Amino acid sequence: MSMTTAEKEWLKRFANNVKEDKLKTEEKPRNQETQSNKAGKGFEDVAGMAQLKELVVEGFINVLKNRECAEAYGIKPPSLLFYGPAGCGKTYFAEKVAEELGINFMKVIPDDLACTWIHGTQQKIGELFRKAEQKAPTLIFFDEFDAMVPKRSDSDASQAYNGEVNEFLCMLNNASERGIYVLAATNHPERIDKAVLRTGRIDELIYVDMPDMDARESLFRLTLAKLPVSDDIDYKKLASMTEGYNCSDIDYIVKLASRKMFNATIKNEDKCYQKITQCLLEETISRKSPSVSQKDIKEYERVRNEFSPKDEKKKDVRMGFHV
Repeated sequence: MSMTTAEKEWLKRFANNVKEDKLKTEEKPRNQETQSNKAGKGFEDVAGMAQLKELVVEGFINVLKNRECAEAYGIKPPSLLFYGPAGCGKTYFAEKVAEELGINFMKVIPDDLACTWIHGTQQKIGELFRKAEQKAPTLIFFDEFDAMVPKRSDSDASQAYNGEVNEFLCMLNNASERGIYVLAATNHPERIDKAVLRTGRIDELIYVDMPDMDARESLFRLTLAKLPVSDDIDYKKLASMTEGYNCSDIDYIVKLASRKMFNATIKNEDKCYQKITQCLLEETISRKSPSVSQKDIKEYERVRNEFSPKDEKKKDVRMGFHV
């Protein structure tokens, strides 16, 4: 039995309503949870990275705290992409930027935008930027950015991704004009669509290197500062022993040592806190290999030469953080 034109129109509207309802129910609460303006110490919790701090202060914080003067000079904060080896604190730094600014902060990971419905992800991208604009000024941080804006292709299988990248391109265009300031992080900038990396969308690419000697020493000082430690800690020696270790490696070394002393403490009848010693930390370092291999570092340097060829004479941006 054939349907009338009116019945077909009704069925079409019904199907669209069902689709929209399912899109709403599939929305994960994570975006709401990650929209935050948590009180924190900001850059006080960050070891090293003087060059990057200076860049962010001059480019973001000073501009947003002196808007009238910035407007007179026609200045808006640039959108930044942090890239480099994994575990060097790129995500942590972005969160600390938000604390320094004290503005609305939205952290977005690929799973936040995932949707099984056709064009569903595009709708989520648009809604994300609309919410950010409604609560402007807003700092949006995209983690694992390469998974959100991969290189476009002409193949049929990639058409859905192409639409999502196109939506991102539209939303990123001069986002600062709408009070939306973008930070992003990736370990693989070579996987990002080239159109995303032009100025006006992502203005500047910053290579974040492995922590140097001074940053590693600061990391140990920060991570051990609030823990029960002995008086024999030699921070310079710990730093020299961890060359080639990233920030998360150092943080985990301290956690392993803490766990051992925690278990020793609860086994003691008097429950007197057992202190973390230099010997224990050195022993822990000897048993923990760096998570980023020399082969990986060479590959990151190759990528750096491709994306930041004029960085050769610049001082590396060294990272450190305290969790």
